[in-house]
Amino acid sequence: MKKSILLIILIAIAFYSCDRRGSHREHLQKSISEFNNKQTNIDIVTYYPERYTEVKTDSIISNTFKVSIKNYSKMDSQILVSSQANKKKTTLNYHRVFESEIQITTNSKTILNTTISAQDFRDYSQSEFWNHATLEHVWVNQDASNRNELNLGVSIINPKNKAYKLYELVVNTEGKQQLYLIEEHS
Repeated sequence: MKKSILLIILIAIAFYSCDRRGSHREHLQKSISEFNNKQTNIDIVTYYPERYTEVKTDSIISNTFKVSIKNYSKMDSQILVSSQANKKKTTLNYHRVFESEIQITTNSKTILNTTISAQDFRDYSQSEFWNHATLEHVWVNQDASNRNELNLGVSIINPKNKAYKLYELVVNTEGKQQLYLIEEHS
């Protein structure tokens, strides 16, 4: 009698485990699939530079020109450098746009007070360079400057295709300007 009860219990367990509810592995795969379907897209956005950046320099050249230059990043303007998307993840990399405020005085008289950006240098050629260009930096070229002319270096970059243009902006004591393209790489 004990053998028949044991046999009945074993048969009941066998039928109970074969009720087609699925294995643990199938349940786990189903749970993972349901979880993944409920997940939203993840956007990863990076900026260069990450935070507001400002570099201010003041110079006196040949006791004639007093120059104040402030190079800074614009927090509301950026260039999309790269993007990558796969399944539910999107990665976007941006380079912030820069501008420079320039003030030049001689004998306590302001001869130039302006804000410049890459758009001010844009030529009218159909070059792809200008579609994603930003000002990188403006500085005083002390070696080329003298008491009659102030030479400013202006670097413009295209972070998307890693190209650049280097200009020289020459300002005389009356504030007249001349712009020269010194070097470019595309």
